[in-house]
Amino acid sequence: MRNGPEFVRLQATYRGRLGVEVGIFVAVDHLRRADRLSEDEEELYFDIDDWFNSNLPNPPFYEDGNSVGAVTWFRRSGSAEMLKRLEPLCDILTKYGVEWVAAESSDPGDVIYEDEFQVGVIPHARSDPSLAPRDLVLGPTTAGSKRHLGKREGKRARQRL
Repeated sequence: MRNGPEFVRLQATYRGRLGVEVGIFVAVDHLRRADRLSEDEEELYFDIDDWFNSNLPNPPFYEDGNSVGAVTWFRRSGSAEMLKRLEPLCDILTKYGVEWVAAESSDPGDVIYEDEFQVGVIPHARSDPSLAPRDLVLGPTTAGSKRHLGKREGKRARQRL
């Protein structure tokens, strides 16, 4: 059995509106909003995001837009497949010069939600948001599929007009 931190979070090295480093999905979504992703990269992001929306329980604090300011961390046990599925998003961040880390912790915050794959926590500490990488468009992501926001969907909608 592996010793060490029980939780892992893939996150960018810049802090967002919650005063903590933004998670990998939000960081890639910032690139998408800035129109930096190719159509294929955007579709890959949507595919991965949709898979997680179907296979990972959605903590209830996301239902109101996360007014409590919680963040999620994967449990090391039981989430190896999920972490593997996130590797292409890490590659996208690297390609566009967005620094990221696999943060590890045994105590990431006060647990307000848990399931077999993840915990939702209120972080012990927060800081002011930091400067994001140049040209990123910041903003919270929404629950559910974002595919309707994609370039291909936009082209399809314009073709129907």
